[in-house]
Amino acid sequence: MTASLVGGRSPTCLACLRRLAQPFGSSINGSAGSVSLVQVQVRAKSNRMQPRDQGVVVRLLEDIPYYGRKDSVFRVERGRMRNVWYPRKMAEYMTPTRFRELGLTKDDIGERDTLFGSAAANESEQDSEQTATKAAIPKSKPKPIAATPEQTHTILNSLVPETLTFYRKPIPAPTPARSAASTSEPRRRVSPLVASAQSPEASTRADAADKTPGAASQAIFGSVSTADIVGHIKGLLVADADASRISLDAEQIRFVGLGADTDRVKALGTWEIEIAVGGNLEPVRKMVDVIPLEETSSNTGAEPAP
Repeated sequence: MTASLVGGRSPTCLACLRRLAQPFGSSINGSAGSVSLVQVQVRAKSNRMQPRDQGVVVRLLEDIPYYGRKDSVFRVERGRMRNVWYPRKMAEYMTPTRFRELGLTKDDIGERDTLFGSAAANESEQDSEQTATKAAIPKSKPKPIAATPEQTHTILNSLVPETLTFYRKPIPAPTPARSAASTSEPRRRVSPLVASAQSPEASTRADAADKTPGAASQAIFGSVSTADIVGHIKGLLVADADASRISLDAEQIRFVGLGADTDRVKALGTWEIEIAVGGNLEPVRKMVDVIPLEETSSNTGAEPAP
């Protein structure tokens, strides 16, 4: 056996192989010279200590169900990106250059959204949209019961003053230029008899002009309309809970002595109006006084408080 080992050839005898496999001796099993083979377990190299591949960082170029929305940045398997998404232009690799171009950092790397595109996610999105829509719709307050025509008639007569005052800036009247002929022409003397005969007619024309509504009145900037009157009346009644329930609009107000289509006045003066309340009741009559607004006054055209 020794000669065979020295010669360099491997032993072919089974007993020699057994002795080489157990060089530290033999175990006695009751019979002398019996040899038992030692069972040696050989284990492969473990991979547990090696770091696991976390995948590659990508940015989605479109919505992908069970992964995320467009522009989402997260890690994905290299094989999926290389073989599926990148050839189909569904995603792009997030290199350091792309991070700088998009103004992103590593803190912007998110997680895969496994519920995106699923039925549960769609139901939750619909519920959130419905909730947001309900929250955006303001809750309408119950409208107060409108006052009856009889109540409106009583409120207008008792709580609204007889004269409604409005301040407007007058338009300066142009100064008539005297012609050279009138300047050079001497003043004609009139006989006292002729003057006395003409004075009654002049006074009659002046009285008629004064009695005509809006006659010879100075024009104003802007106007006073029926809508202005409605706003003024509602402003007077806003502090009263019962009076604020009246229903009043511009069509119910009419200027007395003017055309039926006239809904505003554009001159200084005093005007009479009628307010129709319905219910076969007599209209409420009030006066509207348009007075000039002084330049030094702090009032800018609003009606003063009663």
